[in-house]
Amino acid sequence: MNRGRPRSFCPEQALENAMQVFWQRGYEATSLQDLLTATGLSKSSLYQTYPSKLAWFEAAFARYCHNRQQLLLELLEQSSSPLDYIRSRLLGVLDDDGLDGIPRGCMLVNVANEFSLNQPSIALLMKKATEGGAQVLTTALKRAQALGELDAQADTEALGFYLQCVISGLRTQVKSGLSADQIKATVTHVMNSLN
Repeated sequence: MNRGRPRSFCPEQALENAMQVFWQRGYEATSLQDLLTATGLSKSSLYQTYPSKLAWFEAAFARYCHNRQQLLLELLEQSSSPLDYIRSRLLGVLDDDGLDGIPRGCMLVNVANEFSLNQPSIALLMKKATEGGAQVLTTALKRAQALGELDAQADTEALGFYLQCVISGLRTQVKSGLSADQIKATVTHVMNSLN
């Protein structure tokens, strides 16, 4: 009998489950057994799907980045106020708890802290994800200008990257134990600086 993938194998669900494990634990701390348990695959099926742990990680991280950007764009489309959208993005750092109740932060920030620029393929994904996140914020800022919520002379590109950096920093601080009140006070200060 040939031991391949189980009939219930769904590549997208397996990748989603792997992504959740990598997001919670990080690359180094995720073992082969963790991936096998999360995906429900046999070892041979795991490596037939992606040839290495790094390949699984790259695919999972790319999935996270794509899904995150799509979600952020959808939320922006649903918002009547671009500045309210930005405020909710900033305060969203308080909602990053993992399955165990411990803040897991943004996968992009976690990956940047774990890998830095040591792995070229991961560095490229990080760069694209960072630029994508900043672009969503820039789009929100341009809409804020069009609606009169933001000064027409404001440099929306620079502000978009600034806000992306603020969000990354806030996520790190939440993981470091900064209180919700301190995060909210910081968000208030950031939003006031946009007015």
